[in-house]
Amino acid sequence: MTTRYDIAALKARLGSIRSEDNPALVKQKSRDFFWYSPVLKRQLDHVTADLVVSPTSEAQVLEVLAACHALGIPVTPRGTGTGNYGQAMPL
Repeated sequence: MTTRYDIAALKARLGSIRSEDNPALVKQKSRDFFWYSPVLKRQLDHVTADLVVSPTSEAQVLEVLAACHALGIPVTPRGTGTGNYGQAMPL
């Protein structure tokens, strides 16, 4: 089952906080090194986020989380994406 979220409303709430919906960049940022595992590759290869948001301060992180909560949009935090077991995958 696929759930649709109001990404346009989220982007409007984010204002000047940097967000990216370019499919190539979103796919890149939706991945870690899960593909090292043949099992995880099959299970997670189709998984991609809807939007990548890059807050630059603690205050912006709080704004992003508040906006996502208000709109019922799940959040997957990501560091540098160097894990290799799917921890940074948006499920």
